[in-house]
Amino acid sequence: MALSPLAFLLIVNLLFLLFGCFLDATTMLLVLVPLLMPAVRKLGIDPVHFGVVIVVNMMIGPIAPPYGVLLFVINGLTGIPLRDMVREIWPFMIVLIVSLLVMVLVPETVLWLPRQFGYGQ
Repeated sequence: MALSPLAFLLIVNLLFLLFGCFLDATTMLLVLVPLLMPAVRKLGIDPVHFGVVIVVNMMIGPIAPPYGVLLFVINGLTGIPLRDMVREIWPFMIVLIVSLLVMVLVPETVLWLPRQFGYGQ
């Protein structure tokens, strides 16, 4: 497939957000990242940028409705109905998704600090 780095990152984001609802972060990290790293290198995507984007995805997935694992955990611990939690989580989800898109579209937001310490120079 002839994908641009941006299209690849957007597809990976969707994949990780979807899998994050069902799978543990460790499972995704150990299974999916090694499969994707050759494509990341081939497309010229910075590995640090890719790593940060993946970690943010893995933290959003477990709270993403409708099947976010952490929603069910919180429901079991507090007794708050799942419907109420899903209704209240949307503003946070919007902010998280917008932040993720900014990280993907503007790699400097992720790479600025590592470059200040000499990474990639």
